[in-house]
Amino acid sequence: MKLYLKSLSKAQKLPFLIFIYALSFSMLLAGIKFFHPDRAETPAEIQENIADNIIRLHVIANSDTRTDQALKLKVRDGIIDGITDTISGTTDATGAEKLLSSQTGNIKNSALGIISDNGYDYPVNVSLEERYFPVKSYGDLVFPAGNYKALCVEIGEAKGRNWWCVLFPSLCFVDETYAVVPDSSKEKLKETLSKEEYESLEQDKEEENIFIHSAIYDWFLKKTGL
Repeated sequence: MKLYLKSLSKAQKLPFLIFIYALSFSMLLAGIKFFHPDRAETPAEIQENIADNIIRLHVIANSDTRTDQALKLKVRDGIIDGITDTISGTTDATGAEKLLSSQTGNIKNSALGIISDNGYDYPVNVSLEERYFPVKSYGDLVFPAGNYKALCVEIGEAKGRNWWCVLFPSLCFVDETYAVVPDSSKEKLKETLSKEEYESLEQDKEEENIFIHSAIYDWFLKKTGL
Protein backbone atom coordinates (compact mmCIF):
# COMPACT_ATOMS: atom_id res chain seq x y z
CA MET A 1 0.00 0.00 0.00
CA LYS A 2 2.79 2.42 0.94
CA LEU A 3 4.67 1.67 -2.28
CA TYR A 4 1.52 2.24 -4.28
CA LEU A 5 0.89 5.58 -2.57
CA LYS A 6 4.41 6.71 -3.27
CA SER A 7 3.85 6.01 -6.95
CA LEU A 8 0.84 8.34 -7.04
CA SER A 9 0.96 12.04 -7.64
CA LYS A 10 -0.45 14.45 -5.04
CA ALA A 11 -3.55 14.96 -7.20
CA GLN A 12 -4.15 11.20 -7.32
CA LYS A 13 -3.56 10.47 -3.63
CA LEU A 14 -6.60 12.36 -2.27
CA PRO A 15 -9.27 10.52 -4.34
CA PHE A 16 -7.56 7.22 -3.62
CA LEU A 17 -7.54 7.82 0.15
CA ILE A 18 -11.17 8.92 0.09
CA PHE A 19 -12.04 5.68 -1.71
CA ILE A 20 -10.14 3.59 0.84
CA TYR A 21 -11.81 5.34 3.79
CA ALA A 22 -15.25 4.94 2.23
CA LEU A 23 -14.63 1.26 1.54
CA SER A 24 -13.41 0.70 5.10
CA PHE A 25 -16.48 2.42 6.55
CA SER A 26 -18.81 0.32 4.38
CA MET A 27 -17.08 -2.85 5.53
CA LEU A 28 -17.41 -1.72 9.15
CA LEU A 29 -21.16 -1.22 8.75
CA ALA A 30 -21.50 -4.59 7.04
CA GLY A 31 -19.61 -6.21 9.90
CA ILE A 32 -21.87 -4.61 12.48
CA LYS A 33 -24.94 -5.85 10.64
CA PHE A 34 -23.46 -9.34 10.29
CA PHE A 35 -22.45 -9.74 13.91
CA HIS A 36 -25.50 -7.94 15.29
CA PRO A 37 -28.33 -9.03 12.99
CA ASP A 38 -31.00 -8.51 15.65
CA ARG A 39 -32.22 -4.97 15.99
CA ALA A 40 -35.31 -3.35 17.40
CA GLU A 41 -38.18 -3.12 14.94
CA THR A 42 -39.53 0.32 14.17
CA PRO A 43 -43.18 1.04 15.08
CA ALA A 44 -44.06 0.94 11.37
CA GLU A 45 -42.40 -2.46 10.95
CA ILE A 46 -44.17 -3.81 14.03
CA GLN A 47 -47.56 -2.68 12.71
CA GLU A 48 -46.90 -4.14 9.26
CA ASN A 49 -45.78 -7.48 10.69
CA ILE A 50 -48.79 -7.65 13.00
CA ALA A 51 -51.06 -6.84 10.04
CA ASP A 52 -49.42 -9.57 7.95
CA ASN A 53 -50.37 -12.17 10.54
CA ILE A 54 -53.93 -11.30 11.49
CA ILE A 55 -57.32 -10.85 9.82
CA ARG A 56 -59.93 -8.61 11.39
CA LEU A 57 -63.72 -8.85 11.32
CA HIS A 58 -65.43 -5.51 10.70
CA VAL A 59 -69.22 -5.32 10.97
CA ILE A 60 -70.82 -1.94 10.20
CA ALA A 61 -74.41 -1.16 11.18
CA ASN A 62 -76.95 0.53 8.94
CA SER A 63 -77.24 3.44 11.37
CA ASP A 64 -76.76 4.38 15.01
CA THR A 65 -80.37 3.75 16.04
CA ARG A 66 -80.76 1.31 18.89
CA THR A 67 -82.53 -1.24 16.67
CA ASP A 68 -79.89 -1.09 13.93
CA GLN A 69 -77.10 -1.44 16.48
CA ALA A 70 -78.85 -4.46 18.04
CA LEU A 71 -79.24 -5.97 14.57
CA LYS A 72 -75.53 -5.46 13.92
CA LEU A 73 -74.69 -7.54 16.97
CA LYS A 74 -77.02 -10.34 15.89
CA VAL A 75 -75.35 -10.43 12.48
CA ARG A 76 -71.98 -10.42 14.21
CA ASP A 77 -72.92 -13.39 16.39
CA GLY A 78 -74.16 -15.37 13.41
CA ILE A 79 -71.01 -14.72 11.40
CA ILE A 80 -68.68 -15.66 14.24
CA ASP A 81 -70.63 -18.84 14.98
CA GLY A 82 -70.56 -19.78 11.31
CA ILE A 83 -66.90 -19.22 10.44
CA THR A 84 -64.84 -19.59 13.61
CA ASP A 85 -64.68 -23.36 13.24
CA THR A 86 -63.96 -22.98 9.51
CA ILE A 87 -60.69 -21.14 10.06
CA SER A 88 -59.69 -22.65 13.40
CA GLY A 89 -57.67 -25.35 11.66
CA THR A 90 -55.61 -22.93 9.57
CA THR A 91 -52.07 -22.21 10.68
CA ASP A 92 -51.40 -18.88 8.98
CA ALA A 93 -53.17 -15.76 7.77
CA THR A 94 -52.72 -16.71 4.11
CA GLY A 95 -54.63 -19.96 4.60
CA ALA A 96 -57.33 -18.20 6.60
CA GLU A 97 -57.69 -15.57 3.89
CA LYS A 98 -58.20 -18.23 1.21
CA LEU A 99 -60.86 -19.97 3.27
CA LEU A 100 -62.70 -16.73 4.00
CA SER A 101 -62.54 -15.70 0.33
CA SER A 102 -64.26 -18.95 -0.60
CA GLN A 103 -66.98 -18.33 2.00
CA THR A 104 -67.96 -14.71 1.31
CA GLY A 105 -71.13 -15.81 -0.52
CA ASN A 106 -72.21 -18.02 2.36
CA ILE A 107 -71.40 -15.29 4.87
CA LYS A 108 -73.53 -12.81 2.93
CA ASN A 109 -76.47 -15.24 2.74
CA SER A 110 -76.20 -15.93 6.45
CA ALA A 111 -76.27 -12.22 7.25
CA LEU A 112 -79.24 -11.64 4.94
CA GLY A 113 -81.09 -14.50 6.64
CA ILE A 114 -80.52 -13.02 10.10
CA ILE A 115 -81.63 -9.60 8.91
CA SER A 116 -84.78 -11.03 7.33
CA ASP A 117 -85.60 -13.10 10.43
CA ASN A 118 -85.54 -9.88 12.43
CA GLY A 119 -87.98 -8.11 10.13
CA TYR A 120 -85.61 -6.03 8.02
CA ASP A 121 -84.74 -6.06 4.33
CA TYR A 122 -81.35 -4.31 4.37
CA PRO A 123 -78.88 -5.33 1.67
CA VAL A 124 -75.50 -6.68 2.78
CA ASN A 125 -72.07 -6.20 1.25
CA VAL A 126 -69.32 -8.67 2.23
CA SER A 127 -65.71 -8.17 1.15
CA LEU A 128 -62.25 -9.25 2.18
CA GLU A 129 -60.02 -6.26 1.73
CA GLU A 130 -57.34 -4.07 3.24
CA ARG A 131 -58.61 -1.11 5.23
CA TYR A 132 -57.10 1.58 7.39
CA PHE A 133 -57.93 1.31 11.10
CA PRO A 134 -57.11 3.84 13.81
CA VAL A 135 -55.71 2.64 17.13
CA LYS A 136 -58.11 0.07 18.59
CA SER A 137 -58.29 -1.47 22.05
CA TYR A 138 -59.52 -5.03 22.13
CA GLY A 139 -59.88 -6.22 25.67
CA ASP A 140 -56.55 -5.53 27.31
CA LEU A 141 -54.64 -5.42 24.01
CA VAL A 142 -54.03 -2.32 21.91
CA PHE A 143 -53.59 -2.68 18.15
CA PRO A 144 -51.65 0.11 16.41
CA ALA A 145 -53.12 2.24 13.65
CA GLY A 146 -52.49 1.12 10.09
CA ASN A 147 -53.74 -0.97 7.21
CA TYR A 148 -55.12 -4.42 8.01
CA LYS A 149 -56.78 -7.19 6.05
CA ALA A 150 -60.39 -7.42 7.17
CA LEU A 151 -63.55 -9.36 6.47
CA CYS A 152 -65.92 -6.41 6.07
CA VAL A 153 -69.68 -6.84 6.51
CA GLU A 154 -71.65 -3.70 5.67
CA ILE A 155 -75.34 -3.67 6.58
CA GLY A 156 -77.67 -1.39 4.61
CA GLU A 157 -76.19 2.09 4.26
CA ALA A 158 -73.33 1.17 6.64
CA LYS A 159 -73.44 4.57 8.34
CA GLY A 160 -73.60 3.35 11.94
CA ARG A 161 -70.99 2.47 14.53
CA ASN A 162 -68.95 -0.59 13.73
CA TRP A 163 -67.87 -3.62 15.72
CA TRP A 164 -64.59 -5.40 15.17
CA CYS A 165 -62.45 -8.23 16.46
CA VAL A 166 -59.43 -10.27 15.42
CA LEU A 167 -60.91 -13.12 13.43
CA PHE A 168 -57.58 -14.86 12.84
CA PRO A 169 -56.02 -15.97 15.09
CA SER A 170 -59.44 -16.45 16.65
CA LEU A 171 -59.75 -13.75 19.33
CA CYS A 172 -63.40 -12.86 18.79
CA PHE A 173 -65.44 -12.78 21.98
CA VAL A 174 -69.05 -11.68 21.99
CA ASP A 175 -69.52 -11.33 25.75
CA GLU A 176 -68.03 -7.91 26.43
CA THR A 177 -68.97 -7.89 30.11
CA TYR A 178 -65.39 -8.89 30.90
CA ALA A 179 -63.41 -7.22 28.10
CA VAL A 180 -60.23 -9.22 28.59
CA VAL A 181 -58.74 -11.44 25.92
CA PRO A 182 -58.47 -14.99 27.33
CA ASP A 183 -54.98 -16.35 27.96
CA SER A 184 -55.62 -19.20 25.51
CA SER A 185 -56.28 -16.66 22.76
CA LYS A 186 -53.20 -14.66 23.69
CA GLU A 187 -51.12 -17.80 23.30
CA LYS A 188 -52.30 -18.04 19.68
CA LEU A 189 -51.08 -14.51 19.08
CA LYS A 190 -47.74 -15.25 20.74
CA GLU A 191 -47.25 -18.18 18.39
CA THR A 192 -47.97 -15.97 15.38
CA LEU A 193 -46.00 -12.83 16.30
CA SER A 194 -42.47 -12.15 17.44
CA LYS A 195 -41.89 -11.42 21.12
CA GLU A 196 -41.36 -7.73 20.40
CA GLU A 197 -44.49 -7.50 18.25
CA TYR A 198 -46.67 -9.22 20.84
CA GLU A 199 -45.34 -7.13 23.71
CA SER A 200 -46.14 -3.97 21.74
CA LEU A 201 -49.83 -4.92 21.98
CA GLU A 202 -49.74 -4.98 25.77
CA GLN A 203 -49.84 -1.22 26.20
CA ASP A 204 -50.93 0.54 29.35
CA LYS A 205 -53.48 3.36 29.16
CA GLU A 206 -50.86 6.12 29.11
CA GLU A 207 -49.11 4.53 26.14
CA GLU A 208 -52.49 3.92 24.49
CA ASN A 209 -53.22 7.65 24.63
CA ILE A 210 -49.92 8.36 22.91
CA PHE A 211 -50.88 5.96 20.13
CA ILE A 212 -54.28 7.62 19.80
CA HIS A 213 -52.67 11.00 19.22
CA SER A 214 -50.47 9.37 16.61
CA ALA A 215 -53.53 7.86 14.94
CA ILE A 216 -55.18 11.27 14.70
CA TYR A 217 -51.99 12.63 13.16
CA ASP A 218 -51.91 9.71 10.70
CA TRP A 219 -55.53 10.42 9.77
CA PHE A 220 -54.73 14.10 9.22
CA LEU A 221 -51.85 13.24 6.92
CA LYS A 222 -54.03 10.84 4.92
CA LYS A 223 -56.77 13.45 4.49
CA THR A 224 -54.49 16.35 3.61
CA GLY A 225 -52.14 14.31 1.45
CA LEU A 226 -49.06 15.59 3.30
